[in-house]
Formats: sequence, structure tokens, C-alpha cells
Amino acid sequence: MITFKRTIIAAMAALSMLSGNASAISLEPVEGLNVQQPYYAPENFVQQTDMPVVNIQGVQPADYAKIFEAQIGEQVRRGIKEAEYVYQLAGIELTSFEKRSTKVLENSRKLNPEYFDIVEALAKVGGITVEKMFTLSQLDAALASAADTSLRGCTTVSFDGTGVVGQVNDTPSLSGGNYWVLQADDFIQVMASGFYGSGQTMGKDLGVVINFQGTDSKGVGLDSSMGIELGALQNYIVRHAKSVDEAIKILDKHRTVVASHFNFADRQGNTVGVEMLSGTNYVIKRDAGIGHANHSERPGVMQAFAESIGMPKRNKERTIATAYTEWRADFAQQFIDNTPEGNIDAAKYVLNTKPIAQHAAYGSDFITTLTAVMDTKAGCMEVAPGVGEWNDFKKVCFIPTK
Repeated sequence: MITFKRTIIAAMAALSMLSGNASAISLEPVEGLNVQQPYYAPENFVQQTDMPVVNIQGVQPADYAKIFEAQIGEQVRRGIKEAEYVYQLAGIELTSFEKRSTKVLENSRKLNPEYFDIVEALAKVGGITVEKMFTLSQLDAALASAADTSLRGCTTVSFDGTGVVGQVNDTPSLSGGNYWVLQADDFIQVMASGFYGSGQTMGKDLGVVINFQGTDSKGVGLDSSMGIELGALQNYIVRHAKSVDEAIKILDKHRTVVASHFNFADRQGNTVGVEMLSGTNYVIKRDAGIGHANHSERPGVMQAFAESIGMPKRNKERTIATAYTEWRADFAQQFIDNTPEGNIDAAKYVLNTKPIAQHAAYGSDFITTLTAVMDTKAGCMEVAPGVGEWNDFKKVCFIPTK
């Protein structure tokens, strides 16, 4: 997901189109989080202790809302309130941004009408219009257009040959702690903030995870005919692509609004990374698999970005300023290249390890709010709130295991 500095500085040019009285704001950490704790000896802090699984296998769309209300109704309504609060803190006028999001809504509904059966049911549970709820799910795009974003966020890993792919989802603490898993006939998808598709989705043949790329890359924007909402796009890919090569072709035509990286693994054991940009996508293929953080892997891009912020040499200050993105990507790739086992246990291990697993440190409340791993050959996803070693993984499979 997108992330932002603890103090968000309004980008005046962008905000002039969104709000007439925007100003710098601060996101406070959630109650009980120590933002001054040591980096290598973190305190256990998990905002969510249980991961609900909502099963809609064999259910007709007309009955979705009834099931959602009974099982995760409170999560949906709480997530909507929290998203509205973040929009307010960022100085983004929701009605104006809803109008700017119309094209993305039209694109997404046209591409994936089946997914919008879910969106409409969740909007009914939340007591708001589909348009408003869809806009709230565009929080990444809103903050990218209005905030001083930085290179921190999720780390993804995939292991070639095994069909295993996974990630940690990192957010400011105010934005975390409200996930659930949607299990359908042909996909399993993590839902974030109580009401919209997150960046972890698995189909019968393919699994995908995502990380935001940060300020060194640009997406297609809200007005593009290629722009699709993240949850709708991931859902479409895993239901229609049978391999990573087919996924690449889909992403030639459809993109997320902000620059993102999709890390794929398929049942044949193939892996690929796709950086979705405003121009031509950048495709990454490596022998052992792919580790990726929040900067583009295009040659020279990260160094150019570091030089633009006055930090040409790698050192402690640069590590903190870029929110560990180089360190996390290098660490993940080194592990992938050298581990003798690219299985689920390997994925859990590296995702639980510093610098990938994040917690509040150096005054920041930025933390790992979700860990997800998928075994596409076995047809199973495992998800844990927060850092995996601090909580139990919940296993969800297409074919139930004993």
C-alpha cells in the first residue's frame, strides 16, 4: 500500500484542485504504540488478533450483502469511518475526489463486473453509495496526488520453481488492523480496511502480491483509460490468467492509478515482477525469484532518486530517508538467491526478519500490519495480522486440507 510520512506536507499544486483550505497534518499513532522503541528488539504490538474468513463459494450475488452483514458488518463500517478520517486529515475533499475518480470507476466496472457485485454488497452494508465507497478505496491515489509520499511500504518475495509468493503489508498504524479474507469459487482475496480489495490475491492458477513504488515512479493517473482500481485489477488477473506470461499481457492494457509493482507466481512454478508505470511496463525475471521493495529496479533509478535528495552514498541517514527500501529489496533478493528451500516456510522466515518486518522506530509509527504467503501449486493462502511470528497464520485453500 501507499505510505506517507508521519507529517504529511500538502502538495499545493495538487491540492488546489481538491480542497480550498488544505494544510499540513499529522497522523497520530494508535493508542499503545511506542514509536521510540529499539529497532532490533521490538515490542510485540498487533492491532488485529483474528483474521475473519468470509466464504461466498456457491453463493448468489443477491445474497452477498446478507452474508457480509452477518460476518464482517462492523469491520466494513469501521473501515469506512477510518478512511473518511484519513481523507479529512490529508485535507482532501471527498466529493471533489469522487468526481475525479469517475473514469477509474467506469474502467473498473467495465473490466470486472463480477467484482462489482462484491463492491455493491459492501456499499450496502456500509450504508453508502457505491461511488463513495469506491472513492474511499482509492486512498492510495488520493494521497499520492496530495501528500509528500516517501519510499517505504510493502516488501514482496517470490520463489521460482515452487509457485510460492508472499509479502508484508506495511502502513501507518492508523491505517492498519482491519483485514479479512474473501473466499470465492475461483479466487481468495485479502480485503483491507474492512471494505476493499488489498494487494494479496490468489486464483486457481496464479498468485499475486503488490508493493507501491514511491516517489521515483509515476502511474497512469485518474484520467487514463488504462487506470483500474487495485482490488478489481488483481481480482480480474487471477481469474483470467493461467500463467505469469498471460498476466504480463493483461498488464500491458490495464494499470493501477499509482505506480505499483506486481509480483507473480503460477502453478507451473514460474515467477515474474511487473513494475506498472505511466509508459511501458518494466518486466523483471530472475533465475531464483524476485524480491522487491518500494523503488523501481530500472537501472540507475534509485541512485538518481537518492542523489536528488542529496544522499548519493549509502549510509545510515540514507537508509532512514528512503525508509529502508534499498536494504529491504537487497535483503530479500539475497535470501531468494541463496536459500535452499523456496517454500512457504522460507517465505514466512524472510518476511518475519529485519529489515522486512517493520515496527515503530526512529519516531515513526510505520508498522507491518499484515503478512501473507501463497502456495499456488497447493492452492492455499496463509495470512497473519501484523508480523507473522507474533500471530498465528490462518490457512485458506481452494481444496480443504486435513
